[in-house]
Amino acid sequence: VQFHCPLYPIKMSQTLIWHLIRDNNSFMVKRERTSRSGAVQFSSEPGNLMNAHSFKYSGISNNRAVDISSALALRSKDCKAANKPSKTYANNETLSIFPSKAVARAVAVTTATRPDLLAAAKVRALKIVNGARVARGIKKNKNAKVTKSIRRK
Repeated sequence: VQFHCPLYPIKMSQTLIWHLIRDNNSFMVKRERTSRSGAVQFSSEPGNLMNAHSFKYSGISNNRAVDISSALALRSKDCKAANKPSKTYANNETLSIFPSKAVARAVAVTTATRPDLLAAAKVRALKIVNGARVARGIKKNKNAKVTKSIRRK
C-alpha cells in the first residue's frame, strides 16, 4: 500500500529508502545468534510499533507512520515535513491512563494513518498503558515474583 501526500511530492520512493537503510542505521539492534538460523534484528526507531526490523513496520522508510512512546505520547508522521527530520512527527497527543480510552484513541489515529498496523497499535497501546499504571502504582505487576520472608529465631 503506497501512502503519500499529494500536495507535497516525495523525491524518493519508500522502497528505495528502505534499501538504503536496511543494512546499516543507528536504530538497528542486532542480537547474537540463537537456536534459529541467523541473528535476530530489532529496531528502536520512532514509528516502529513492533520494534521489528522490517519494511512494513519501519517508521523511517514509510511516508505514514504512528508512534506510541513509553511516555504515553501518540504521534503521527506528517508528510509535509519530510525534509525536516526533527519536525517529522506532529499531532502529539497524550494517551489516557485508562486502557480502554487509550486503545480507542490509538485505534482512531492508526485507522486514519496506517490501517494495516491496527492490530500492532492496539497491542502496543495496551502494553504501554499497563506499564505506566504499574509504574504509577495504580496496578500491581502480575509478572513480579512474590518472595516470602523467612523469620529466623
